[in-house]
Amino acid sequence: MAERFSVSQRTIYRDIRTLSEAGVPICGNSGVGYSLVEGYRLPSLMFTKEEAIAFLTAEKIIEQLTDTQNSNYFRQGMDKIRAALRAVDKKYLHDMDNTIAVYKSRNAGESLPNLMQVILSSINDKQIVEIDYTNADDNTSKRALEAVGITYSHPRWYLSAWCHLREEYRMFRLDRIRNIKTIGDEHTKVHPPLESLLGCDDPQCLTEVILHTSKEVARHYADRCYFMGLTHEKELADRRVEQTYMAYSLESLARWVLANADTTTVVKPTEVKNIIKQIIQKLDL
Repeated sequence: MAERFSVSQRTIYRDIRTLSEAGVPICGNSGVGYSLVEGYRLPSLMFTKEEAIAFLTAEKIIEQLTDTQNSNYFRQGMDKIRAALRAVDKKYLHDMDNTIAVYKSRNAGESLPNLMQVILSSINDKQIVEIDYTNADDNTSKRALEAVGITYSHPRWYLSAWCHLREEYRMFRLDRIRNIKTIGDEHTKVHPPLESLLGCDDPQCLTEVILHTSKEVARHYADRCYFMGLTHEKELADRRVEQTYMAYSLESLARWVLANADTTTVVKPTEVKNIIKQIIQKLDL
C-alpha cells in the first residue's frame, strides 16, 4: 500500500489506526495484514447543495444531448444522489429543478439511437464493432470499426474510429448510424489518443479556418462563433481579432463572413473565399 500510494509505511499504519478509531471494523495485525469485517459498507456519500445543483445541471444536458439509454442510466444515478441528500437538501434540489432548462438545437435532428454504451464498452474491451452507416449522399454501407472515442461538437455527436473498409481513421456522425453490434473480434492495433484524431473525417471533416475580424463583431457574436467551431482567439497588433475555427460546414462559415464583410476577412483556406465568390456571383444586383 505504501508503494502504491507513494507514502511511508508509518503513514499507512497511522491511517489504519485512524479508521479503526473512527469506528470502521478493521481486523488484522501490523506485519500480517488487514481486512474489513465481512458485510461492512461505507455510509452513503454526502453532497453539498452546490455539488447537487451541478449534478442536476448535468442531468438536464444529458437528457437532451445524449441517447435515451445513456440518459436513463444517468437518471438512475441521480436518484441515488437524491437518496443520499438530507431532507432539506432534497427539497432545495426539487425547488431548483424547474429553474434549469436545456433545449436542443433546431439542427440537432432526430434523437440519437442507443449507441453510446455499446461504443464505450467496445473501447474498454478493445472489441470491434460493426455498423450500418448512411453518408451525406444517403448511401448505406456496413463498416467494421475499432472505436477510439466519441466527441460532441455542437450540434452533433461523432465517433472517431479506425475503419477497416477505408483502412484509415474516420469520423462518423452518430445520428447516421442505424445499427451497431460488437462482433467479438479484438482490436488489431494500438490506437493513438482521441485528441490526435480530431479532424480525421470523410466529407464531414473538420477544416481549420482562420479569420480576422473586429473586436466588436467577435464580442457581439461570441455565442454563435462557438457554435460554428471557434477554438481560439488572439488580439492582433492592429486591435483586430484573429479567430481559429475547426469547422464542419465551410458554407455556413462563408455565409457568416459575408454577412460581416465590412469587418471580417478570410485568411485561410481558399475554399471559404471561393464559396463567398460563388455566392456573390449568384446575387442579382
